[in-house]
Amino acid sequence: MQNELEPIVMVDDDDDDIFIARMCYQRSGLANPFVVFQHPQAFLRHMDGVKAGSEATPGIVLLDINMGALDGFGVLKRLRSEESFQDIPTIIMLTNSDDPEDARRAEQLGADGFQTKPIGISSYVAFFKSLQPRLIA
Repeated sequence: MQNELEPIVMVDDDDDDIFIARMCYQRSGLANPFVVFQHPQAFLRHMDGVKAGSEATPGIVLLDINMGALDGFGVLKRLRSEESFQDIPTIIMLTNSDDPEDARRAEQLGADGFQTKPIGISSYVAFFKSLQPRLIA
């Protein structure tokens, strides 16, 4: 899979948030594939495929913290427990929280960044553009 752009993966279970993120991602001009998983378990199955070599390794994983039974913290913990996934950059995104305790917990679990979901379209587009330096071309 050399010479292919690494996908930006978003794990979020909210249809409205996904719709807005897709729209803002398209406006950002990034060429990397934007892949969305609405269920944390589906994302973890995808990562099993990454480990087996049958799926592309994400360049960045954007996790929503507030999801059903398996929240973003649980997904992050599982992701970081795999030695082969230690270097995948991960950003935790929250719906409406900037609680410092969430940021501290995300850092302790191995998140590389913590970001509240941008409120406006232009700030969401700018957020996606800010990811470009972290991606391998």
